[in-house]
Amino acid sequence: MFAHYFQLLRLPAVFTVWSNIIAAHLISTSGAVEWQILGLTLCSSSAFYLGGMVLNDCFDLDEDLRERPHRPLPSGAIPIDHAWRLGWGLMLTGIALSGLAGTQQLIIGALLSLCVIAYNGWLKHFAVGCLAMGSCRYLNWLLGLSVAPLTIGHYLLPLPILLYIIAVTILSRIETTADQTRPITLCITGMTAMVATMPLLYYLDLLSNLWPLIPGAILFLMMLQLLNKLYSEMEPTNIQHSVKLLVMGIIPLDAIMVSAADPWWGGLIVILLLVPGRILIKIASIT
Repeated sequence: MFAHYFQLLRLPAVFTVWSNIIAAHLISTSGAVEWQILGLTLCSSSAFYLGGMVLNDCFDLDEDLRERPHRPLPSGAIPIDHAWRLGWGLMLTGIALSGLAGTQQLIIGALLSLCVIAYNGWLKHFAVGCLAMGSCRYLNWLLGLSVAPLTIGHYLLPLPILLYIIAVTILSRIETTADQTRPITLCITGMTAMVATMPLLYYLDLLSNLWPLIPGAILFLMMLQLLNKLYSEMEPTNIQHSVKLLVMGIIPLDAIMVSAADPWWGGLIVILLLVPGRILIKIASIT
């Protein structure tokens, strides 16, 4: 039973929302951690993510009965009514925890929950769904940054993660069909746009260190190589594998961002989240 809930919650990827929050918090506080706010925003972010994963499968039950009958809900391993209660309960928990962190966090948390629900319930079936998913991660970053009063600079800092998630979401649309190459091209385009924002943020004095952009460039080239291989290996399993790697790639991206913005050592802390993520991904899928 625990294994089925483990899979329903997509637990390994929760470390990618932790990396968002920790990186953003360290940037906003210049490394002077406010432990109570960090703890509340981490728990709130986790609740939104886990609740979103559960509601995603609840809304997709009919589709999963046809295409993914092995998943916990269509297989009957977890009753659908239990899943609905769990999903909504986690979303409400996320809102409550963000409220305990402060008014600014409550507003962002409420917007994040609405974005998650809108994506899962309706928007993912349309082209705008990719933007909605990217907005969820963008708001998650803002939740981490909200330990301080938000400025224009704070709203610009999460642009790389916004573009990155839009790109990955576009690719994920063909992970069960692998029937067209256009999403691969669009994903590469999105990744390129994401990289282009880094020098812009440095020019605007939102990033203070250039050296982390070197590992960032290496990471980008690795992603390009991964995506280029898909053109000649158009199989659902290959697309799914690539999406999983790109989702976990959020962690090194966050590490690069915090190192570039200061404190540089924050990147070392964030990158360590890859360890539990990679261990747990062998137990449960993240897509």
